[in-house]
Amino acid sequence: MEDLKRLVKIISKHKQRQYPLLDLKNISESSSKENIFFRHIKKGTVSTDDEAADLIYSAPSDDDRFRMLKSRLKQKLLNHVFFLDFTENNQKFSNQFEQECIQQLHQAKMLLFSGEDKIAKSLVLKALTVAERCEFTKHKISCLEDLVKVYSENHQPHLFDDVVRRLHKSRALYAKEEEAREQYYYIKMMVVKSVNSRKKNLSKTEESILTLERLWKETKSFNVFEYSYQLKLLYKELIGDFKNIIPMLKEIEANKYDGIVLNKYRLDKKQVILSMVRSYFQSWEFEKCIHYIENNAVSFNESLSEWFFLYETYFLSRMYQEEYDHAQKILDRVFSNKAFDQLVTEERDKWDLFRMYLMLAQAGDFVNVNYPEVLVEIPEYHKDKEGFNVAVIILQFIYYLEQRNMDELVKRRDELKRYMANHFKENFSYRSRTIYKLLNIVVECELDLKKVQFKSRYLLKKLSQHKIVSTAYVEMEIIPYEHLWEMVLKLLKIHESGNN
Repeated sequence: MEDLKRLVKIISKHKQRQYPLLDLKNISESSSKENIFFRHIKKGTVSTDDEAADLIYSAPSDDDRFRMLKSRLKQKLLNHVFFLDFTENNQKFSNQFEQECIQQLHQAKMLLFSGEDKIAKSLVLKALTVAERCEFTKHKISCLEDLVKVYSENHQPHLFDDVVRRLHKSRALYAKEEEAREQYYYIKMMVVKSVNSRKKNLSKTEESILTLERLWKETKSFNVFEYSYQLKLLYKELIGDFKNIIPMLKEIEANKYDGIVLNKYRLDKKQVILSMVRSYFQSWEFEKCIHYIENNAVSFNESLSEWFFLYETYFLSRMYQEEYDHAQKILDRVFSNKAFDQLVTEERDKWDLFRMYLMLAQAGDFVNVNYPEVLVEIPEYHKDKEGFNVAVIILQFIYYLEQRNMDELVKRRDELKRYMANHFKENFSYRSRTIYKLLNIVVECELDLKKVQFKSRYLLKKLSQHKIVSTAYVEMEIIPYEHLWEMVLKLLKIHESGNN
């Protein structure tokens, strides 16, 4: 009761500038304007300042009342951020611990500002326990710094000396963690920002990996491990060394790295699972990929994006295995997911495209397939939809090949050529460049099967030698190009038989 009395006294003594939160449970027409504004934004009734100002005040958006309303609503929404629940929605496991630590530190700091050392000390010690358990070195330092002040003002020299010693040790560790952090983010920036930069910095990446591994062995800090592991993972993905990612991930799955036990409160097992799935898929180990997904899918909440990524790889693995009945069941599961309609438009369009490719694969032709709007219009170019658009154009090419429509085939070939000239050289893999060249041969040979087979033999051989799809999820190789090419040859053969 004594602590409660102290808190009541502090809260009563210090005024609040305004009621800090929105009442989100009982919003009605008689609610505050902030609540009404919130409701209209949530429902999508308003999407611009002009619409909102007109609806609430029958005034333009530069009206002072509306500007103040926007400011108040924004501040109250920011206040709600303090109370977000990171135990829900399958959030990263360690987020809830870090949230707890930050909240206790913030509460302690406010109490210290108010001169309330006793309750503040209790909160700091709780935060310190969490910080040490989860290796949040930055927060541990903040806790120890607050305790330095508390023990000094309470004349506790022995506790003061112990905290200062721990603080120096923690700061030395944090310096090494920061070295690893800066190294990781710099290299990550340089290898991701452009292909040119990637080529220049790949050798530096190898050097940085060695530096991070050295720091990991020196510190055994989870923070250093995370940077070391993530950089090694990124590097191996960039060079296409997916097979050697798998043993590393298996060890991490067992909660170890280089034989050292990892912090169980910090390791994000779901991200390890997703990386393993991607590595199996990119290594063309589809049976293992399917088995692994089926064993681990239960770890993912169906409402989250990670679940859809997992099922995308599940679907593609079945497609690559030509197991179309299984692929259909996966597709049905995705489209029946209640969260599907909440996906962004681009994601829903992608799954629609998957469905079209599956229909084609099941039918073997377009006779019983009805989606003319996709097959007729060449998609407008958007950089963020490069792979999607290429997959659509390839689908259209096969459709017009079946129709024997050379004019439309030339148009699709030219569109792919434009993509090739502007984007393939930098962003697309050998496999995508190769399928373009193969389809170009079909046009150049004017659908002559023997000529196409003769001219394509070298490219087809090279295609089979490049099994790694370096950016499969960007390039949308929904049916393996080898299978698509078999379909092309089958259509040419049917055409030739019909002419004879």
